[in-house]
Formats: sequence, structure tokens, C-alpha cells
Amino acid sequence: MLLDQLGRIDLNLLIILQVLLEERNGSKAARRLHLSQSAVSKALGRLRETFDDPLFIRSAYGLEPTDRALTLQQQLQPILLSLDNLIRPPVFDPSSSEREFVISSMDSAFTLFAPLYLNELKRQAPRIRLRYEEWTENSLTEMSQGQVDIAFTVRENCISSDYRLDTLPSSICQRLLTIDGLTCLVQQQHPALRAPCWDLDHYLSYPHVQTYCEGRDRWMLDHKLAEQDLYRRIEANVPSFEAALRMGMHSDMIVTLPQLYARHATQVYPLLQLPLPIALDNISHLLIWHQRHNEDPGHRWLRETLLTLIMSKLEPSITERT
Repeated sequence: MLLDQLGRIDLNLLIILQVLLEERNGSKAARRLHLSQSAVSKALGRLRETFDDPLFIRSAYGLEPTDRALTLQQQLQPILLSLDNLIRPPVFDPSSSEREFVISSMDSAFTLFAPLYLNELKRQAPRIRLRYEEWTENSLTEMSQGQVDIAFTVRENCISSDYRLDTLPSSICQRLLTIDGLTCLVQQQHPALRAPCWDLDHYLSYPHVQTYCEGRDRWMLDHKLAEQDLYRRIEANVPSFEAALRMGMHSDMIVTLPQLYARHATQVYPLLQLPLPIALDNISHLLIWHQRHNEDPGHRWLRETLLTLIMSKLEPSITERT
């Protein structure tokens, strides 16, 4: 009886429904599925008949799913993933694969780690495609939905931070790449370089440029200062460290950033380093992925290759050197 019922359902319709639930827009869903809007519209009509529910209501913001559609979304995702795993080849040959991998990364992590693995990765797998996306507040959700394969990110090793290692969902696997600290960069004519001393009072007396990530513009440093009723004078918020460095080049704003990335920056930009004049817990650079990929041969090859190449070429962590 169950097989008879399943035989009446076109599995392609379930895929279309899943994409509609993810995109909430008929045009975007059609482009992603390589179908015409008319074909997607007809498929939605059949889905409505199958489930005896409108499934989506048109609004100014696109297609709003009904309660029934949201319930189906929770049930659909593991089913489709299981089907995908069922038909996926059991082996992965990097030398011939044309698979595309989506890598999400902060700009600093891309700059630090990509040079360590890219040449060898492409030598082993010359036909794979790498699509890089910016790490944002939506990246973990995209990873849980299967839209991101692997990511480079940073977590703060501070018990009072809500950006700690243990705040990652339990479904996210992680490997530590290196431990890092924070430091300051200033332009070569910055008045702080002529001051008789460099301390916290001087640090706070100058303007700052702040890099925001995952929708956050306050970090462990700011929470630590706030405990002492102290605050930085942030005059600019920017979405990347590269933007922060360029602003620091042309102003007296101080750039506070990870030490490993600062070492790269001073080789590229006319900036000088000053120590961060406050004791602060370290940060961790991580490679993360969703646990659903653990047994995927291609994904396993990607993460193991990335880890091997990065760990073999990365210098000892800052905390091990100090």
C-alpha cells in the first residue's frame, strides 16, 4: 500500500517544493531548477492538489509558506538528503571529478589560508570548481540547508562571549586550525607613534574602525572594556578587514584585528603594528562543516586535503610562540 501511494507522487515535485521553500520566489526557484516559470507554476498547482493545501500565499515579499508547507519543509529535507546520498556514487576520484564545492569564508581567513592549499588542491583535482561566498550571519543556516559545503570562521575563547566555540550548533563539526590573538595597526604617521607611551588610555583616546561579521559589530574586546565602563570611539563600521585596513591607511583610526592577518597586512599596506594594550583571551581559527557530510567521499577528500595542506604549512600558533 505504501509503495502504491509513493508511486502516485512525482519525486521531481518534491524537489521543486524544497527549492520553492528555500527561495520563497518563483523566478529564483525557476532559475535554480533550470525550468521556466510556467513549469514551476504548473508544478506548484500539482503540489497543491497532492497535499490539498495552497502551500504558498503571494505577498509583497514573495511567496509566504503556509503552516502545512513549513511542516513539509522539516520533513522534506532529510528525505531528499537521504535520496541524494542513495544515488551519489560511493567513491570520489579527485583527478576526474567536476564537482563544485561551496566554501564560505571571512575575507581574513581566505587571505590567510587559500595560499596554503589552493595550488596543491587544484593539482590533485584540476577539474573541480570552488565557489567562495562571504561568511555572514546566514552562513550557518545555509550550511544546515546544504547550500554551503565547508567554511572558515573564527570563534572567541572567552567564557563571557556569545561567540564561543560551544555556541556552534551540535550538528556542526569543527577542526581547530590555529590559535590567534589581537593586535593594532595604524598608519605610518599616526600620532600614537610619537606619544611617550602606549597604554589603554591612549588606545581609547583615538578613533577606531570596526569590522562587523555575522551581523555583529561588538566583540569580546568591547565587552571586556564595557566591564570597566570603558568604550572605544568607533567612527566607522565596515564589512571586511580589507576595508578597515584601507580606512586605517588614510586616517588616524586604529584597526584592531587578528595577529596572523596583521602580519600579512603590514606586508601589503603601509601600516605599523602596536600591541593591544589590554589582556584578552585568544581566538580560534576553525574549519567547520555540517555532520551530514561526514560520510560523503568527495566532502571527506576536500576537508582532509584542506586540513593536511593548511596544517603542514601553517606556522606554529601565536600562543605557542609566545
